[in-house]
Amino acid sequence: MSTTVPVSTASATLSRFVPAVVRGQRLLIECPMWCAIDHCKHPTGHLEDIWHGGNFAGLMVPRMEGEASLLAFARIGLDPYSSNPSRRSPFIVLDDGGDSDDMTPEQAEQFADNLEAFAAQIRAMARTARGEA
Repeated sequence: MSTTVPVSTASATLSRFVPAVVRGQRLLIECPMWCAIDHCKHPTGHLEDIWHGGNFAGLMVPRMEGEASLLAFARIGLDPYSSNPSRRSPFIVLDDGGDSDDMTPEQAEQFADNLEAFAAQIRAMARTARGEA
């Protein structure tokens, strides 16, 4: 038998009900439309351990010798039962494979601006290295 567990979605405007497994019991939870986690394949021991994660965006780096490698990846996250109120609203996770940084959507926009400035500097370096500058 499935049980519906209400979750505040003030931070997730579009959501759906999906099955989840908590302590071996199947129940329905409210899940943001962007969440890519199969909550049945990743059961939890406690309702408070359920979190949501979006699809990953990866930043690949070409290498002179060898295949491109993943420098970092980002995704949307939401931890509706977190003791940290800022994690109860969607946030952006940036991870380099070791450490991760969480950003508010506004901070993520600022970070994206920083990435664009960084990209412009890399392009300028490439032109200089080609002797074009």
